[in-house]
Amino acid sequence: MWNRLRASILVESFRSSKEIIYKTVGWEAFRNSLRLCGSIPLEVTIPNMVSSFEEFNFTSLKIDRLNFYDIRYAHSYDWSTLSSPRHLWAGNGESHFICTRMLPSSLISRTTTITIHNITVTTPKGSNRITQLVLCGVQATFKLTSLLESLPCLAELDAGHAMVCNHREQDHRALTHQNLKHLRIPISCMRDLEEYLAGGLQLPSLNCFGLANHSVSEILCNGPLRYTPSAFPSVSAQFSTTVTHLEVHGEFGVTTSSTSSLIETFYKIDTISTYGGTVRVILRALCRTGDMPEGEKASEKESLPSSIQALHIHDYFGDGEDLYPALHQIYNGTEPIKIFFENCPNILPTTRREFTHMGTAASRPSH
Repeated sequence: MWNRLRASILVESFRSSKEIIYKTVGWEAFRNSLRLCGSIPLEVTIPNMVSSFEEFNFTSLKIDRLNFYDIRYAHSYDWSTLSSPRHLWAGNGESHFICTRMLPSSLISRTTTITIHNITVTTPKGSNRITQLVLCGVQATFKLTSLLESLPCLAELDAGHAMVCNHREQDHRALTHQNLKHLRIPISCMRDLEEYLAGGLQLPSLNCFGLANHSVSEILCNGPLRYTPSAFPSVSAQFSTTVTHLEVHGEFGVTTSSTSSLIETFYKIDTISTYGGTVRVILRALCRTGDMPEGEKASEKESLPSSIQALHIHDYFGDGEDLYPALHQIYNGTEPIKIFFENCPNILPTTRREFTHMGTAASRPSH
């Protein structure tokens, strides 16, 4: 009757004549729900009040996704009573302290996707089934080579929503990772990525690269990123030969000319995805309109890659009227670009019909 189950286990307090009594409620309801689940794939959420799995019959269940609200005390669990999920989500509850935990081999023996929130985890070396890793929340450090070395089959690494406290990893050893196809990082990690690549990291299969910045305060502290090929020569040299899909997320505090330089670096790209606050700056860079801010017109005569075929606009909540001139120029240019709106619920129907009638979201390139 359901395939998503969250344990509603709470601690309630009662005041007697002399003292306050605490009682944990919800255990029996959770056990009954587990017994009624049957054999369908389940998403199960474990709250931080659960200290043992022995009293729950997890082994008979088919768990597709397992959410651990607090995995800091994972060393105390008996993992033999729990089947390995396809997707593991792990966090550290409400704690703001950064800690590191090793994920047990038995827990991720059949896992292909791992999402980590507010905790730094390590995996046993040679975890061959994991193909997707999502890092979000606070992360202690950006250990790119260590992650890739322990996850040889990793195809997608998404750190776009991560806030990295310490960007330095001492050992920048040479490593060739053949399977990584999609890499998304916060813009604050660009210089660290440059160091990894300069130190010998090779990603020959990478075809989708994303930059994200979700913090306005970080833009104010660090200033706009001046992206030029000379500032990141290793990134430019290696990624320009393989990347065909460029993603730009969040606030992305860069100038239009710097964004143009970023796009021009990847001369093989055929698709650009832009999210939220980056839509306008991407459109200005693509169409080179005459209303650019002063000081950003020097590169107007340069040509953008002629290989660009599609523009995907995500998470834009305006009606599209302010985007119309740029969209019209791009869509009806000498080499028109197909435009797709995704999660843009307020776009006027006339605008949506005008710019999307040549294609549908189903033609979105795969990563």
